[in-house]
Amino acid sequence: MYNLVVDAGNTSIKMFLFENGEIAHCLKCSTVDELLPTLESAVPMGSIAKCIVSSVSIGQETIAGLFRPFFPIMLFDSSLRFPITIRYGTPNTLGSDRVAAVVGAAGRYPMRNVLVIDSGTAITYDIVTAQGEYLGGNISPGLNTRFRALHNFTGKLPLLKVDNSMEGLFGTNTNEAIGLGVQNGILYEVEATIREFAHRFDDLLVVFTGGDSFFFENRIKFSNFAEPYLVAIGLNEILEYNA
Repeated sequence: MYNLVVDAGNTSIKMFLFENGEIAHCLKCSTVDELLPTLESAVPMGSIAKCIVSSVSIGQETIAGLFRPFFPIMLFDSSLRFPITIRYGTPNTLGSDRVAAVVGAAGRYPMRNVLVIDSGTAITYDIVTAQGEYLGGNISPGLNTRFRALHNFTGKLPLLKVDNSMEGLFGTNTNEAIGLGVQNGILYEVEATIREFAHRFDDLLVVFTGGDSFFFENRIKFSNFAEPYLVAIGLNEILEYNA
């Protein structure tokens, strides 16, 4: 039997089927209407034991209503029990993706101070201690959000995307100036943030996740791991913890 994790982000909706704690299938959809037929084409509905729905963009009940006739549904909210201690000052405003990521990190790397860097539309930095306490973190614009901001809030700058081949300290034309400005700028931010956290938390481990994690994995000279589906892993742990 599978656990189903539905994670609706800002750009897509992902469904993860977990078997014995590991991801067996990952299904990606663009709209809510695609969810049910996509899932039915992958596995029999009767093979799913339970499900958790987490969304930062679409109403969770809208998604849950599709699946409720077939198997038990759990909606993510702050009233659930978590396998870590939440020290955040306003837990009701804490994004489900941030909580799930640190739960996943604490489960994957127990007894370690872990800084989770989730890079997508936004880039979030969240710290969970070796004692299993989530203390908080920071939120900053993501790579593509910075490119869009330069295009949308200026009169003439073009809209660019991440260019992995672009290297150097400065640009010699407008496209290079934008590309290196955004990409170097975010690297400097990430490196400085890691350095400051490492000063405070001993034996710090950095875990990158999210859609842009590939950009940082080989550029950051620090002990780090990439876990692209860390949020889904954490959501599955929360589902099991509350079952």
